[in-house]
Amino acid sequence: MIKKYISVTLLGCGLLFAKSYFVQQPDICDKSFSQKCTNDYTVVKNLQRVLNRDKKLHLHIKEDGKWGEETKKAVVAFQKAHGIEPADGWVGPKTKRQLDRYAQYVKLSREKAEKRVALMSKAQSGGYATYNEFRRKINPRKSYAVFMNKALLRKANGRNTKLIVDVSEQRIKMYVGGKVALDSPCTTGARRKLEPNTKRIRDKHTPLGTYRIMEKIADKRSTIFGDFYKNGRHIYHGDRRMYRGPRRGVKFVGHTLEYWMRLTSSGIGLHASKYVKRYPATNGCIRLPKHVARTIFRHVRKGTKVKVIN
Repeated sequence: MIKKYISVTLLGCGLLFAKSYFVQQPDICDKSFSQKCTNDYTVVKNLQRVLNRDKKLHLHIKEDGKWGEETKKAVVAFQKAHGIEPADGWVGPKTKRQLDRYAQYVKLSREKAEKRVALMSKAQSGGYATYNEFRRKINPRKSYAVFMNKALLRKANGRNTKLIVDVSEQRIKMYVGGKVALDSPCTTGARRKLEPNTKRIRDKHTPLGTYRIMEKIADKRSTIFGDFYKNGRHIYHGDRRMYRGPRRGVKFVGHTLEYWMRLTSSGIGLHASKYVKRYPATNGCIRLPKHVARTIFRHVRKGTKVKVIN
């Protein structure tokens, strides 16, 4: 009788452990360069185990506790299957709650491990004590360094945030409650932009002024800039409005604009890009490093003020 009672009690404790396992963990693993992952390999291993048990996905990822592209893609698939937006591989509160629903039916590992999942080097993780120290130690016009104040970012709610894009420095700052929570390089529009197909040089500078975020789309494609293909063969790259080639059997594929935040009705906005340079180079939009765009996207809302200054 006592053994039976003990087994029932342990089973109940196990279910309670499973129901709240992931929500008790920090956001899992896919963090920005300035936010080093603090999850040990047991947490990642349990994440992989639960993802493999989701019958909607039919996954067979390695349960080795190592975060990588395979695990991140599995998280994205899980988020899409359960309608979690944005589906970007970041295991945040919504994803953790959904994972805990599946964890009830999975035997989770309870290994006590000190080993941490190292995603980025110390050089990438920042380490500036204050924003003033950050500004003193970098050359704002040349540096690719990013400053993030995690404590301030946690207080951001969309209503207390604003963005300032400085064209002269090619940097963007996010303020939370009047204090700088983020400072990152960005790329704005070029005054002399060569169009690859017309060979014309046009003024594409990002106009100065005060704007409000009009639209937020995590995974958007441009309706203006992209590529034309015919029978699978690439035939044009650039502004579709300048295209003068054949139309029959031709397919247009717009450029990827992840974490899109629209500023104007004419198509200027902020978005992620792997081509962030230290000089104006875009067709008017403001390019951001992907992890920066994702962070800003999470902490602003429609109506957030954005000032473009020089």
